[in-house]
Amino acid sequence: MSDAWFKEQIAPDGVEEDGCHPDEAKVLQSYLNNKTTAQEAAHSITQPILSSDDPNDNVHRLWDLLQTALLELSPAHIPPLITLLKAIQDLPDPATATNKDDSEAVSFTWKGLPGFGHLWADIYKQDAWRTTLSTTTTLCPSPSTTIDEEKQLQNRQDLRTLHVRKANIEARLAVTNIGSIPLDWGYDTLADALERRTTAVVMDFEIPAARQWIEVAGRA
Repeated sequence: MSDAWFKEQIAPDGVEEDGCHPDEAKVLQSYLNNKTTAQEAAHSITQPILSSDDPNDNVHRLWDLLQTALLELSPAHIPPLITLLKAIQDLPDPATATNKDDSEAVSFTWKGLPGFGHLWADIYKQDAWRTTLSTTTTLCPSPSTTIDEEKQLQNRQDLRTLHVRKANIEARLAVTNIGSIPLDWGYDTLADALERRTTAVVMDFEIPAARQWIEVAGRA
């Protein structure tokens, strides 16, 4: 696992609105290298958020880091990342903090991973892939395929891989009741694959995505 990915997630110039806290990246890398337990990592990776002026306003940084990891790191890391999220969700509520700007009490809880599901929905639970897909070729590779067509085919394959991976992650989160990801998303995915008019179904995208939900939920 490359150090470069973790360095890329850290906020440049310490402006944490543009990335994660260095300690968050360090803890995550250590955990995924099997150097700490999920419970130890959960406690450590949440400290920068708890030490911030207002955890409610800053927790999205941590969610962004972990969601990006779910989608960009090796698929082998998905199960331990889900385990880490569960450990964070099970953390006890922190003591009431005080906002440094106005000295008002700030209430915060890890239960349900506040804002996690909304952030995922805002960034990843969109049908933008359909718009992107409309600009790619549906041709099959052949000796006469041009370089541009090969690039479009690769783009389509990459988009399909990402779409199916998101379905797998969402299913895992939903069946383990993590981050307020609803099982309804699974029903919607199945409906998209099986109930749309045939001409509207993108078979090589929606059937594999539905399969992820069936396989994951079937094991739960």
